[in-house]
Amino acid sequence: MTILFRYVVREVLTTFFIVLVAVLSIYVAIDFIEKIDNFMEAGVSATRCVVYLMYKLPFIFVQIAPVGFLLSILVALGLMNKNNEVIALKSCGIGKARLLKPTMVLGVFFCAGLFVVAEMIVPVFMINANQIWLQEVRKKNIYASKTNDIWMRAARQIIHIKQYVPEKKRVTGITIHTFDDSFRLIERVDAASGVFKNGHWQLDDAVEQVFGADRGAHQINLHDTMTADIDLNPEDLARAAKQSDEMGLAELGRYIQKVEREGYGATRYRVDYQSKIAAPFVCIFLSVLGAGIALRGKMREGLPVSITYGLGIAFLYWIFNSFCLSLGYAEMLPPVVAAWVANLVFFSVAGFLLLNTN
Repeated sequence: MTILFRYVVREVLTTFFIVLVAVLSIYVAIDFIEKIDNFMEAGVSATRCVVYLMYKLPFIFVQIAPVGFLLSILVALGLMNKNNEVIALKSCGIGKARLLKPTMVLGVFFCAGLFVVAEMIVPVFMINANQIWLQEVRKKNIYASKTNDIWMRAARQIIHIKQYVPEKKRVTGITIHTFDDSFRLIERVDAASGVFKNGHWQLDDAVEQVFGADRGAHQINLHDTMTADIDLNPEDLARAAKQSDEMGLAELGRYIQKVEREGYGATRYRVDYQSKIAAPFVCIFLSVLGAGIALRGKMREGLPVSITYGLGIAFLYWIFNSFCLSLGYAEMLPPVVAAWVANLVFFSVAGFLLLNTN
């Protein structure tokens, strides 16, 4: 490991640490101000609010680390360029390939690190954060099983939901058990699906069974549509139902198989599965992009312009990537193409910028 390699790595990591601490501090402060009222109204201490935010930190880290990595490369190499250190290195016969090597190595390490955090830490921490919000703040006894089924226990009801689609506020495979004060089953409703409209759950293809005092007597009613009397809103369901970001690849793969085995579409989850694989690799192309922008000779006297330029390209990447994922969700692109095309296009752009540096 050369002195130059260690110097560049140290400068990039130092800048990344400063950027990361600053962004995380701002995010936690804003989120604390937004959530503290809910915690106080529920009679939950501010300490639990802090714990809730700490559980969310790994998820936030995965979201902002790539942009922080890009900023750290732009600042570190940009300052070297502005201070004529790059010119001094070139005069010694050291080309841009030697400067690119440490950033590429860091990009690979960041890629592996983000993958590990997203797979092993984020799912566990987000489950704990959502449980604090639902059970302590919202006072809802809602749980997601290992198979991602949702169970809710109310005062006189036990509700089971096989699948919930947050975007459409729609449930599939819902069963509602209603009990009397002696915990005797008096009604059971099974519905193929349901949607939240006008503040109520409208169930489709529902079978209602009403049980009388005599165990052998019960009445069966069939409904094309019916309104369910349950205290359950989409926001609570969205937090209880695991999202793709809250599941590891193995768990998400099992969930895809379960959904398709039950006859439901799993296109969205297949796109998310491929996206979880492709997302960490953004750090590799950002390492090339940052070096290509920072080493451009015409920008050595304008570091803020260089940073703005880099952030603009990064923003375009997120827009383009989201657009491609949307096409994948709409089944207009295969899941693999939708997840990887943005990485391939912008890696090509990053390589072009690097080849045209002075």
